[in-house]
Amino acid sequence: KKRHEHANRFAVNIRKEILLNGCPEDDIIAETSHVPAGTTPNPATSNQTTQLKTPPNINDANGMASGRRLLSKIGGSLPVMRRVEDTLRGKLWRLLLGISNLDANDYKNQIKKKEVPHYYVKIRGDTKRTFLTSEEYNSRVSEERLVRVLNSFVHRYNKPYCQGMDAIAAGLLYVMPELDSFASFSILINSHFPTYFYSDHTRKKDLIGAYAGSFLAWDILKVCDREIFNHLKALPPHTYFFPLVASFQAISQPFTALQRLWDFLFCFGVHLNPVLATAQILVNKKLLLKEAPPHLLQGLLSQRKWMNYRLDARAVIDCAMHLIILLRDSKHKKLWDNIARHSSDFEVAIQIKVEHETGVSYKAITSAHLPDTSAATHNGHSSSNGTTAATTNTTTAMNG
Repeated sequence: KKRHEHANRFAVNIRKEILLNGCPEDDIIAETSHVPAGTTPNPATSNQTTQLKTPPNINDANGMASGRRLLSKIGGSLPVMRRVEDTLRGKLWRLLLGISNLDANDYKNQIKKKEVPHYYVKIRGDTKRTFLTSEEYNSRVSEERLVRVLNSFVHRYNKPYCQGMDAIAAGLLYVMPELDSFASFSILINSHFPTYFYSDHTRKKDLIGAYAGSFLAWDILKVCDREIFNHLKALPPHTYFFPLVASFQAISQPFTALQRLWDFLFCFGVHLNPVLATAQILVNKKLLLKEAPPHLLQGLLSQRKWMNYRLDARAVIDCAMHLIILLRDSKHKKLWDNIARHSSDFEVAIQIKVEHETGVSYKAITSAHLPDTSAATHNGHSSSNGTTAATTNTTTAMNG
């Protein structure tokens, strides 16, 4: 009991530190960094390096393409070590996510397996574009690592690959070793937000948590700021909130600022994802009010140009904390309860989606109330990719 109490106090102190000061930034040496001629590599790190490459010129399309080594098959062995393999942020995330034991033998067995049927082509289609415009990401994370994590996850848990998973795994690989990334990715998808990347063969509950989260963000905006809500009212919430919520803010750039938003989510709960989405709208309220709603979808609210790549993580987090105080008022009890449960409770997520799409409030809404779209599914695997127009556009936006 004493150990449990001590652990809780420790976690509270970590959350306070992250909220007040943020996570200290690591001095990360890019995986593709090269040692300049005539210099001596640092002996503390050089013995961990087995392969270093010259970074491609990201301003050159051909350079970026050549920097992403073409893969015909996944790697069959454990990855080479990077000069800085683990980071303080990576250790912090694992602690907050509850990662304790790592099974290297199990992961090694997974990556020895062949490309997973039906999903490998989809995985490769996404990984070659993941954070394509981010110099920080591309200088540190190789596509091979990302492919191995995603391919191994599908093998290990017999779950379908859904678009958007690549962005989650990519963010983890940036700050921690591949084995740790696989464990963190698995617990996030399976335990922390199972509704977000769920897919079944009827498409009734595909990405149900992400849809629920986008509707919740719309509800939060309605409660907290009527002026901007009325300005955006003509736009369906899924046209701008869904890409942001479904990607866990990953369409926001720069990449390093995105990592700070994930610090907040992992510290205080991934269920606050819709709150962060609303906070992004409020922080940029003045800019949004200057333009007509239809034009916003081609500019500030565009999936490819979200807020002109000017994410102010500190301002968004501060705004989110004010929203949380407001939402925890007793008059918003139902909304707050839905926020707390939508990422892990399928029935709550379904109820939110049905209520917003039909305008009908049921006492107990289940998946039976959702329309059966299985007739529109061409085969047993097409639905497993979460293939909707909104989802396809979301992934394209996240990938550059």
